[in-house]
Amino acid sequence: MAALSRRRRRVVRPCISSRTGFGNLRQVMRSQRLRSAVFWLGVASAVGMFVVLVMGATVTTTGSAEGCGRDWPLCNGKFVPDFALAAAIEFSHRAVTGAEGVLIVALTGAVLMLYGRQRPVQVLAPLMLGFLLLQAGMGAWAVKYPQQPLVLALHFGISLVALATTTLTAIYIRRPEPLLSAPAVSGGVRLITWGTAVYIYLLVYSGAYIRHMGAAAACQSWPLCSGSSAALGVEALAVDLAHRFAAGAALLLGLGLLLVYRRIQPPRSDLVTGAWLLIGALVAQGAAGAFLVLSRFGVTGELMHAALTGVAFTAAAYLCLRVTLGVRSAADAAIASSKLVAMDAR
Repeated sequence: MAALSRRRRRVVRPCISSRTGFGNLRQVMRSQRLRSAVFWLGVASAVGMFVVLVMGATVTTTGSAEGCGRDWPLCNGKFVPDFALAAAIEFSHRAVTGAEGVLIVALTGAVLMLYGRQRPVQVLAPLMLGFLLLQAGMGAWAVKYPQQPLVLALHFGISLVALATTTLTAIYIRRPEPLLSAPAVSGGVRLITWGTAVYIYLLVYSGAYIRHMGAAAACQSWPLCSGSSAALGVEALAVDLAHRFAAGAALLLGLGLLLVYRRIQPPRSDLVTGAWLLIGALVAQGAAGAFLVLSRFGVTGELMHAALTGVAFTAAAYLCLRVTLGVRSAADAAIASSKLVAMDAR
């Protein structure tokens, strides 16, 4: 009888352990599905932010900024306006920005809930939400109170930061482990990378300033200004030429980053790939700029140039993220990985 009782106890214990194991497995699977859903929410938010950027350029290029008059958030005093072309462009831009705001708020809450203990998310999430709100606020301010080209150009620059932070958030939450455990780079490499990103941002700002002050048509040939327009004045011509030379310098900086990254030990193939992406985006942006000039500043050229500007700056921001994160040694990598697992378990 005692032997039978012991045998029963031996049978029961594995069943309890099996149930616990299956329960843990289900919990892990639910967690993975949730993380996957949040990642795709991040992808949708990044795509939406890109669409907002391009639609904002459409509003500027087509002269539709006053399509809704001086009303905000209403359009010509109505929630749904009579759709003349300018009103339709401006109203659709506002509608897409509102939908994107919902996505960003949801993404911010989700990433803080799942990854809130991780330092990159603690930085990226507030920046992502903050710059979206700042972008919307500046857009409303520009509608209600006419602004100078310097301020209007800043609106485009803020949109770029919102796009970059949203994209970086989606990239980070996809696979945080490789980002955190990559070998660290020297302070000099970090400084060069961040300096290049700041330079590209200022380059983009100068381009937006040229567009808003109406100086883009000062140089009607490319790459030089053999067909310059005297009607726009010497100042417009000088600003336009300076922007073109600055764009060429940005490409040289991208090539310099590639050379620096190829010499890093241990090798960082992620940085080399990112540098090639940046170079490709800058070359494509320059080609779009040439097409813009040669096509006499048509809408298609303007939108291509604005879209590739967003890609180029986001590529530079991606490199900044990669060089900022990382660990000094294999031992540190193991510690970082274990901390990440522990934070995820909580």
